[in-house]
Amino acid sequence: MTRNPLTPDALDPVFAPPHDLPGTLISIVGFDGSGKTTQITALAERFRAEGRTVVETRQPTDWYRNEAAVQHFHEEGGSRERARILALFAAADRHRHVQEVILPALRRGAVVICDRYVYATFGVFIHRGVDPAFLVTLNQGVPRPDFAFFLDLPTASLIERLRSRDGDKLKFEERSPERIEAIVSIYRGMAGQLIRVDGAQSREAVTAALWSHCHAQVTAG
Repeated sequence: MTRNPLTPDALDPVFAPPHDLPGTLISIVGFDGSGKTTQITALAERFRAEGRTVVETRQPTDWYRNEAAVQHFHEEGGSRERARILALFAAADRHRHVQEVILPALRRGAVVICDRYVYATFGVFIHRGVDPAFLVTLNQGVPRPDFAFFLDLPTASLIERLRSRDGDKLKFEERSPERIEAIVSIYRGMAGQLIRVDGAQSREAVTAALWSHCHAQVTAG
C-alpha cells in the first residue's frame, strides 16, 4: 500500500489567498463509484431551489481525458516517468479550467460544484509515484474551495459499485483492491483539507450531510 506522505498542511501552498468573489466553490472528491455524480446533481438541485445559479463542472476536463496518452495510462498503467508527464498535463488542464470556467463563474456569483478538483491529483499521482512537492509546485495558485468533501466508502463497496456499473470494463487502477485502497488512503490522509462524509449511507442521507455543511451559502452573493 502507498504510504501517505502528506502532512495536514502540505496542500496549503497550493491555494491562492482567500478570494472575495461573490460565488461559492464546492469540491466533491472520492474514488470512482463513490457517488460523486449523484451527489453533485442533488446538491445542485438544492441550491437552484434556493434561487442560486449553479455551474456543475469537473476536473480533469475533456481536454485531458480525451488525450490518447491519458486513456492508455488509464487502461494499462505506466511508469513513474509517464505519470510525471501526465501530472504536468493535468496541472495545465486545471489552471486552464480555473481561468476559463471557475473564476468567471465565481465572479458572476454562481455556486460552482466541481467533481474532484485539485485533491484528486494528489490522490492518484502520489499513488503513481509522483513527488508530492512537485505536485504542489505544479498546482499552485488555484482557489481554495469554500467546502471540499470526500465521499468515503470501503474498498469492497467501491468494487461492487464499479462492477455493477461498468461490468468488465474497469480501468487499470480499478481492477486491484490494493490500488483502490492505496488511493483512498491518501484521500483519508487529507483530513485537514477535506470534510469526510460516509458515502455508504443512503443517497438521501449523503445529500443531507453535504447540505448541512454548506446550505448557509445560499444567501451569499
